[in-house]
Amino acid sequence: MTGEYELVVVTSGSEEDPSHKDQIEEVKKLIETEKGEVLDIEEWGKKELAYPIKKRTSGYYSVVSFRSDPAVPNKISEKMRLKEELLRYMIVKKEIEKVLKEKGKGKSIKADERLKPSKEV
Repeated sequence: MTGEYELVVVTSGSEEDPSHKDQIEEVKKLIETEKGEVLDIEEWGKKELAYPIKKRTSGYYSVVSFRSDPAVPNKISEKMRLKEELLRYMIVKKEIEKVLKEKGKGKSIKADERLKPSKEV
């Protein structure tokens, strides 16, 4: 059973900086090495950080969408923890968006309603 995930990566480089592109390429290879499929890479660009990280006040944001088995995000996270050139990263499962859209059918959903099981079960 595969799931879709988004990996948000904050690097210290800029769009023109070749090290940023190299770091994103390494992330892509890491996902593919773990038998994941990269669906899309979205560049958000350079943004100011809310607080300094490793003495930096801005970072370059990228979002990598991928599909993989449920165990793969943990493996990727373990390997990314060792990369010092990354300022921050976060992996999120995308499936909840689909569930909320189906349940809400275009309406806004209260936080406590999200956790209730569907009555159609």
